[in-house]
Amino acid sequence: MSPEHLFHRWLKISIGVFVILFAYFLLADIYMPATTESTVRRYVVQVAPRVSGQVTQVLVHNNQHVEKGDLLFQIDPVDYQLNVQQAELHLQQVTQQVSQLQAELDSAQASLDKARINFANDQRDVQRYQALVNKGSIPVKDRDDAVFKQRAASAEVTASEAKVKSIEAELGIENGESILLKQAKNSLATARLALERTQVKAEGAGFITDLQLEEGAMASANQPVVALVSDSSPWVTADFREKSLIKVSSGTPAKIVFDALPGTVFDAEVSHRDYGVASAQGSPDGKLASAETSTRWVRDAQRVRVNLELKEAFPANLVVGSRATVQLIPSDNVLFSFLASSQIRLISWLHYIY
Repeated sequence: MSPEHLFHRWLKISIGVFVILFAYFLLADIYMPATTESTVRRYVVQVAPRVSGQVTQVLVHNNQHVEKGDLLFQIDPVDYQLNVQQAELHLQQVTQQVSQLQAELDSAQASLDKARINFANDQRDVQRYQALVNKGSIPVKDRDDAVFKQRAASAEVTASEAKVKSIEAELGIENGESILLKQAKNSLATARLALERTQVKAEGAGFITDLQLEEGAMASANQPVVALVSDSSPWVTADFREKSLIKVSSGTPAKIVFDALPGTVFDAEVSHRDYGVASAQGSPDGKLASAETSTRWVRDAQRVRVNLELKEAFPANLVVGSRATVQLIPSDNVLFSFLASSQIRLISWLHYIY
């Protein structure tokens, strides 16, 4: 065979292989998609103190497992103890003040009752004097004196009522208890809560990781200082091109190969996929829309995140962020299912190399 014929043969073979591979990858991307953009996920709790202060004790070490309620670190409690004492003293002071006001209220109420009795008696006297004046038994001056006395008693009743209302307003009685006393009790409860929060405890079970907190450090309220990897079940996230998810739904079978465990293929299934991506998230900032531009002839395809769960126990030696390769398996086509399984098996062997 001449070199020219040999060249033409190899050219035809190359073109044929290219066409076959192109068709294979085109179909594979739709019917049996795979991605290397996959990561192991767990919930990570950012532990932050609820109060500010200097850290006096760190009671955990890096990679230690903790249970819910375990003490992680202690913030200097001295200032908060003083606040509790101050609130207790304030409560005692307010209690005495309320007792004194209550005594004044009782006295004012008694004075009011006495004034009302005097007014009632004076009112009856006026009626009697008026009857005697009508009969001509007494002079008019005696009746006028009785009326004046009645009016003075009425003014005394008004003044006593005003005093009672003033003391009641100062006490601020609500649901049978003084508002002053409620405020003092609330201040004491707040101070005690702040003191309790100087002991920062784990809100759930998990592992302390990347611990960099040391005694003497200043901790600010609501600023995370410790990371806790939760004991909750891990899952795998995989980012696929939108086109590859046309035939994917919850329950679609999948196979996963972890970079840390080459040669081993794990069975999994799609639990759900996200409903959006960060680039499309807007905020009401009062600005006009910014149109996206690209100088590329073919723009990058949008990737959508898919979440998967293993059908078996999750390998214990995998950490948060472990990388993986995910192969979705078409369950409605035997040929594509076989090709997909063979493809992920080949990838698992290649993990021994890279």
